[in-house]
Amino acid sequence: MELYTIGYEGLSQDSFLALLQRYEISVVADVRRMPLSRKKGFSKSSLFQSLSEQHIEYLNYRELGTSKEMRCELKETGDYPTIFSEFKKSIADKNEPLDDIYSMVCSGKKVALLCYERQPQICHRKIVAETIKERDGNGLKIKHLTP
Repeated sequence: MELYTIGYEGLSQDSFLALLQRYEISVVADVRRMPLSRKKGFSKSSLFQSLSEQHIEYLNYRELGTSKEMRCELKETGDYPTIFSEFKKSIADKNEPLDDIYSMVCSGKKVALLCYERQPQICHRKIVAETIKERDGNGLKIKHLTP
């Protein structure tokens, strides 16, 4: 089993959709606290529409996004290890969305966690993916999609 992640930074909507199709992603799980984007095609409504046209389900899990305070602190300090540690604690009790995503993966769906940052090492979606992986005792693999 695999859980995918993807960041749309630097991608056009067409290249983003092509990447999802290449890996046969069936569900995009948006883990942004604020599912808005200045980049055309990546706000919640337009993303839902374009994914629907490709027969890809869109789900928003804003409760798995980083708080404004954490984003501001990260911008000020650049201290990823501390912020990611705080973030991991903040989602520890978010069982419903974490279990929901894990159940979809277990049922055979190809799920991609979505956020903005291109590099998963500096994105909270990596922590979300690792937290879901901890629920699995059978070797769930995390694959970060990049162009």
